[in-house]
Amino acid sequence: MHIDIFLAAVLRLASGIVAIADPSEPVDFSDAVKYASAAIYHAEKAGLDPYELVAIARNESDFRPNLVGPDGKDCGITQTRVTYSKYSCRRLKMDTWVAFEEAARELTVFQDYCVKMHPKDLVRCRLNGYNQGYHYAVGGWKGSYYARIRCFADAARAGAVPSGNCRHARTQRDIAYLIKPKEERTVATKEKPATVDR
Repeated sequence: MHIDIFLAAVLRLASGIVAIADPSEPVDFSDAVKYASAAIYHAEKAGLDPYELVAIARNESDFRPNLVGPDGKDCGITQTRVTYSKYSCRRLKMDTWVAFEEAARELTVFQDYCVKMHPKDLVRCRLNGYNQGYHYAVGGWKGSYYARIRCFADAARAGAVPSGNCRHARTQRDIAYLIKPKEERTVATKEKPATVDR
């Protein structure tokens, strides 16, 4: 990727990161640039969508690099499971570049698996696999993990602050509703269908 294109992509993704950040855990723009650089580099290298990597970080840790999961095995900004990583929890917390590298590696493993085993359910398989492993859920709260990631990714891509909590997304319709500006959501529910005079 040419340097001008890379820099433009980094700034756009960084703006998306700032837009989707939890208001109670705002992300400084310089940190957003650092996260965006890592996500774009590793996504490009692995043939993935950098917005998905960023969405995973938002959903898993609210962009908090030092977060450790309740059982002590999910670490860093992307909550990489150390039992499947060559890196220690300490390293994943200290180095967001490595954390995004590991998230891209895991997504690539599930992408390859899902292309062979679940080609008609590729997005849900890849994203839910990242969260739950090969025997991923297709329904309920766990089954809608992919929708939460897609919601954050679509909002970041649009540079839009979600008007609702993407963690409540379960369907594509939910995603469209949650990333629509609040003003449009309110107006759309109050408007009556237009009538045609003949």
